[in-house]
Amino acid sequence: MEPEYRVITREIDAKDKGYLLIRRCPPEALRDTVRRGANQLLEAGASLLFAASLDPDAPLSEGTGQGFKLLPAHEMVRMERAADAPRPAGVLTLEPLTRQKGGQWLTLHNECFFDVPNSATYGPEELERALNPGQFCGFVLRAGVPVGLYELDCTGDIPEIAGIGLLKDVRGQGLGTELLRACLALLASSGAERCFLRVSTANEAACGLYRRTGFVQTAVVSRWYQILPAGEG
Repeated sequence: MEPEYRVITREIDAKDKGYLLIRRCPPEALRDTVRRGANQLLEAGASLLFAASLDPDAPLSEGTGQGFKLLPAHEMVRMERAADAPRPAGVLTLEPLTRQKGGQWLTLHNECFFDVPNSATYGPEELERALNPGQFCGFVLRAGVPVGLYELDCTGDIPEIAGIGLLKDVRGQGLGTELLRACLALLASSGAERCFLRVSTANEAACGLYRRTGFVQTAVVSRWYQILPAGEG
């Protein structure tokens, strides 16, 4: 079996980050696959390298390999809860996304999620997805001014809160809780009984918010390691 992996370079220009996602790999070829993937990311211009393996027979672990070192970075976990929250009274309103405001939504998304671990920079492809049937996406307004966004994916058996975000200057004011509960109410009004989300354990503020609002971890989606040259770290 030949190793199957994906080198993700799209975050290099914006964040200097490159990702190696291993899908299948013979255990004996794992270290060499990490080395090859890391070299490809370095050649593409990445200065921060991260890797994860989705193959249960070839998990990554902390340690030194062929000229590199793996250090635990964070986990992506799945959390679930019932979608039964009533819409809270508060200062936020939700405005659905339209094609006419697509560029504004993309800019807002990338600003809100720029410093979130493993977040993706959105472009035209993600906008088209957000406008598809079954997607509930839009702006979060306070006094009519966009201060954040929401992205709900209702195309699967269980709806996903794919993303909620606020601009930096309005964080820490309790608006995250209000926004999350507003999204839960929107899902419930669409007929959803449960929902899930994925979050990085490095995003401590988000993890704490989700736990306080009743989300429970149900799975580890992936474990990410930073790749460093042997001798660093």
